[in-house]
Amino acid sequence: MTGGTCAGALLAGSGAPWSELGEHPFVTEASDGSLPRAVFDRWLVADHYFVVGFRRFLTGMVTLAPDEHAADVLAAGTATLQGELDLFRREAAARGLDLGAEPGPIALGYTAFLRASLQDGYPVALAVLYGAEKAYFDAWSAVRATASRDSDYWAFVDNWSSPAFAGWVASLAGLLDAVAPHGPTDAMREAFDRVVRFELRFWSAVHTGDPW
Repeated sequence: MTGGTCAGALLAGSGAPWSELGEHPFVTEASDGSLPRAVFDRWLVADHYFVVGFRRFLTGMVTLAPDEHAADVLAAGTATLQGELDLFRREAAARGLDLGAEPGPIALGYTAFLRASLQDGYPVALAVLYGAEKAYFDAWSAVRATASRDSDYWAFVDNWSSPAFAGWVASLAGLLDAVAPHGPTDAMREAFDRVVRFELRFWSAVHTGDPW
């Protein structure tokens, strides 16, 4: 699913880096059940930090929305993030993890990039939002295809590969087509490609460690 003219052009333009998302060791090991617990724990702490920042980014997107329909779509997305944060916090408590631990430089940098993109205007920030959500949908859908429902990670797999999340990603593609019906601008393409690179670096950071 590319979602339409603008979203499809962004995905097509990304090319090889996008295909690497589904082949990243973090994703393939989560799929076959070989992902070490310590790696998943690092991801959980880092991604909780990211989602906290992501919620602030998405709230900023609502204020940039060009019309009430776009604002409604984006505001609906903010509501689901509380469930994600609750999931992170339950799992962290069960695993004895400190969610207040200092994040690594990639997690900090990626989160800062999201919020900084708001300064580049609605179309660019929307390309960033779509890239981040589509990357997670595609990657966790790949995990879902082979992962066991008994996996310790299944709640997270299900969260980002569910029909509800698929609908959210498709709605963002629709917003992209509305704001850029003739295709993405160069600035949108550049921002989208940067998201893909950040996603790959983020997973590498949690897979191998991300020390200062």
